[in-house]
Amino acid sequence: MFPIMEAVRSGGDLANIGGNSKYSKDIICPDGCVMFKLTAKKLDNENFYKGKFFD
Repeated sequence: MFPIMEAVRSGGDLANIGGNSKYSKDIICPDGCVMFKLTAKKLDNENFYKGKFFD
């Protein structure tokens, strides 16, 4: 799940990697017993990776 969270943090679109929408993706564990729904909330903060966060 970590690479999916990084895609969202860097401004990516989860729909490009099989998500339900830009900010939502259902993830099913390999044995099919547990289902997770990863949902992001846009905060409109400066992008950590592109902005001058530490300047």
